[in-house]
Amino acid sequence: MPIDPIDDLPHHQEPLLVEQWQFDFWSGEHDLGGWVHFTYDQSSRKGWYVTALIGVDRRLVLVVDPKIPIPQLSQYLEFRAEGIWAQHVCETPLEHWTVGLEAFGVTLETAEDAMGNQWGKRTGVGLDLEWERIEDTEETDTGFRQRCSVSGEVLIDEEAFDLHVEGWRSRSWGADLGLVDRPTGNGIHIDVGGIVLTVEPDFMGQQWDGHLSR
Repeated sequence: MPIDPIDDLPHHQEPLLVEQWQFDFWSGEHDLGGWVHFTYDQSSRKGWYVTALIGVDRRLVLVVDPKIPIPQLSQYLEFRAEGIWAQHVCETPLEHWTVGLEAFGVTLETAEDAMGNQWGKRTGVGLDLEWERIEDTEETDTGFRQRCSVSGEVLIDEEAFDLHVEGWRSRSWGADLGLVDRPTGNGIHIDVGGIVLTVEPDFMGQQWDGHLSR
């Protein structure tokens, strides 16, 4: 069954849902991969947000906010919190998204610190990126995913990266977060207020995978 374009946008319906949007890319040229995850819980009217940037020879740069009050979710999926502004704009459903970020995050000594206190070097992070359809959407258990071209700019402190690469985006929704068992394996485990986001960058395959757990 074809995916309805309206499902790319926030749902406003009963029962109240947990909605998630994820975006990723990998640039071999710049040895830089990125993962953006935004969740909005309609019942609590709160969201949480993660951006992770890493490379084969790069330390993990992390922007995390686990408790963002969002009384009314805008059509641009926009929010402001302490040290962070982000928006996720659906330009054309199932075709084209724009993601923006201005924030202060941290550069961690080791990726394992993402499950600890997440202390690190204060780091400015900026995203101005577009995901545009390469292939039709693929249905998943909780929504869909789509292979895209990714273009735009990434800023990490004084470094600027102009990207023209491939990536993926995914969309999911449900009555809960769809948590799996406690994370194991070699992925990067990120503590987000007691929930664990595990991201698994496959730099050879130039793609990422991810899931949530407690």
